[in-house]
This record gives sequence, C-alpha cells and structure tokens, in this order.
Amino acid sequence: MAKERNHPKDPQHAKISAAQARMKSTSPEVKSISAKTRGMQQKAQARRQGNR
Repeated sequence: MAKERNHPKDPQHAKISAAQARMKSTSPEVKSISAKTRGMQQKAQARRQGNR
C-alpha cells in the first residue's frame, strides 16, 4: 500500500492530488494579497482624512 501512495498508478488520482496541492498553496497567498491591498486602502483613506 505504501508503494502505491508514493507512486500512484492511476493518472486521474495523481491529477486530483496535484490540483488539491495547488489549491492549498495558492489560497493563503490570495488572502495575504487581499489583506495587503485592504491595508493600503485604509492607509490612503487615513491620509486623506488627516489632510483635511
């Protein structure tokens, strides 16, 4: 069983696992980018209000 996990014979299973790994790796990046842009927008808004 352990050998099959390391080298999946079913190509469909390999594609699914690769897709799942890709989803896991990309999801935190997207969250950090959106949080970064939100922070930048808040900073810009604070600057605008401070200039008044």
